[in-house]
Amino acid sequence: MEIKRYDSGILSSNMYVLADNDHAIIIDPSMDTLPGENLNVEMMIITHEHYDHISGVNVWKERFKVPLLCSESCANRITDPKTNLARYFDEICEMQSWMQVGILPSIDYSYKCKAEKIFRDKTEFEWMGHSIRLIEIPGHSPGSIGVYVDYTHFFSGDSFFKDIEIELRFPGGSRKQWIEVGEPRIKALPKGTIIWPGHFEAFRIF
Repeated sequence: MEIKRYDSGILSSNMYVLADNDHAIIIDPSMDTLPGENLNVEMMIITHEHYDHISGVNVWKERFKVPLLCSESCANRITDPKTNLARYFDEICEMQSWMQVGILPSIDYSYKCKAEKIFRDKTEFEWMGHSIRLIEIPGHSPGSIGVYVDYTHFFSGDSFFKDIEIELRFPGGSRKQWIEVGEPRIKALPKGTIIWPGHFEAFRIF
């Protein structure tokens, strides 16, 4: 399996393409569908409901007729530009603390999308001989999840960065959920796991 990372251009959020034998899964799709050309795109997964991680869902659906998978809480929130934060994205850019923002990105303040497949708490399936396990890790947002691939690669969205504290102040964020559910699940990841975060480059847990 090959993993490629692409900068969405919105707060430098990451889109990931997992490819194996010309089949692909897209994680946190951006507006750029070019990485999917010449691939059989079978599914999209989003790590949480915030606009910078879902901005490409509709264009990927239009181009590849591909379903979206996410947590039930996330699915409930991506259908409204208020709860997916598109409506307030200028303010979100100003609130975030992990990078300097110069010119605010051009976005669709009325953006919304829809999930075809949802799960609660945890789910697991096999894809191209790989184990794909999804677990809810609420805190940064109610719909935040992690995507565990072959128990060696973990796509953490905005719930795990290297040497950067997780942002819990956004609308829907919850320190209580983070302490009780999200953080313990992150801390349970074994040493050696490669983390593919929602922003910045991959790193390994030591």
